[in-house]
Amino acid sequence: MYIGKMGSNSYLNRIGLNHSGRNQNSTLLKWNQSFTRRDSVMISSGIAQNKCESGIYRPNGNSMRVIEPVEYTYVVPDERLRTYEIIPPSERTSYTEKDALLDQYMKQFRINGRIEGDKFVWDSSKPAGICLASQVSEAELERFRQELNEKGLGDEIDWSGVESDFVQMNVGFDNIERLETKADFLASRYAVLKDRIEKQYTGDEQKQEMQKLEEIYSKEKERMADSYGDTIGKFYEGLGQTGVSEEMKNSVLAMIDKKAAAYGDYLAQTDLYTLMDEVHPPAGHELQCALGSIQLDGSSDQWLKQDDAYMAARLRESFLASKEGQGFGKQESNEQALYDIKDLSFAGVYAKSLTGQLKRPDMVWSTSKSDSELGSFFANQRVAEQRKIESADISSKLADMLHKTYEPFMEKFMDALDQTLDENKALVNEKPWICGLVRTSHINRNLVYASYQS
Repeated sequence: MYIGKMGSNSYLNRIGLNHSGRNQNSTLLKWNQSFTRRDSVMISSGIAQNKCESGIYRPNGNSMRVIEPVEYTYVVPDERLRTYEIIPPSERTSYTEKDALLDQYMKQFRINGRIEGDKFVWDSSKPAGICLASQVSEAELERFRQELNEKGLGDEIDWSGVESDFVQMNVGFDNIERLETKADFLASRYAVLKDRIEKQYTGDEQKQEMQKLEEIYSKEKERMADSYGDTIGKFYEGLGQTGVSEEMKNSVLAMIDKKAAAYGDYLAQTDLYTLMDEVHPPAGHELQCALGSIQLDGSSDQWLKQDDAYMAARLRESFLASKEGQGFGKQESNEQALYDIKDLSFAGVYAKSLTGQLKRPDMVWSTSKSDSELGSFFANQRVAEQRKIESADISSKLADMLHKTYEPFMEKFMDALDQTLDENKALVNEKPWICGLVRTSHINRNLVYASYQS
């Protein structure tokens, strides 16, 4: 787009900024002088500008054009999109009876297979069905519920379902706020399955089932610990905190084990299945009411007891709601567990905040300001961060470590600013006319530190 000013005294007898050296012909000059002189604006593309002979804007295919009004119709958002949030099971904050029923229904359309080399091997000769959870009607769910009441889920553990529920167990900057939710999900599911195996199986079959459980539990626990160490831990190592990645990995492992032990202890002393009978009485159970004694007919959702995902959710709720839950799982301090869940959660969220500033330094600081002002900004920010750390419910070890990271963070932040300034310099080389409008010189760190320390 080209914008120029015409008709003012400084451009009298000229045609457009690109024709500053050409005199108008006498006819145009007399025409121009016969009107009151005033500023006007010529707007055009470069092509239109070159073709302009009178300074009058004449639209063509390359010039600015008026766009006709766009017609639209407002559509109410589909409620189904709001109902089914796409998040992994391990990050759900609640799991209701309806959730369990819907998940069991969707298992009918599950494709069981495995990866062999570069191929996916399907374990069934039946054609695959396709169904979206949002398409299942309430009537169809009720029909399926009645079917489950009659047939149950069976005694076998659905290991395929267990493994599919443990998808996306990684922990990183995108979901660090859900670290404890994921740890509770894994630990409670382990506790419920362990309890079920010990009560339902014996001998070699029990050993085989426990081996499956331990393999899955160990794999997912290590995945959480490794991903945390490789993101949060490595970030702090990049700020000069050597060895903290391994310390944090070990702390995550110990934290999950402690939670699993706490849930196991609580489950051993709390008959969760009896509590379930109070809500969903079993078939044949005698219920007293105003009409006398009633024998239940079995339509009481007893299948939920065989749903380990649902029972784990009830275990979490019962454990957190019980005051006694606070006393379970207390173990002697583990030398490898240098940080507890509060430390790990705070360290992750704090690292996420600093990382966001390093990724978009231009959203935090404008390089048009002086480097001395940047030093003052750093000083004020450090005071605010120190207050945040000191008011947090974290260990002194973590607090000391975080205090040591700020000045290394300053260096990385100025490196990021210098990178944006290098991009400005490249832009000036490409478009010389913006020279003087953007800064291209690097941050003067001497000025920054002089202001920061004053």
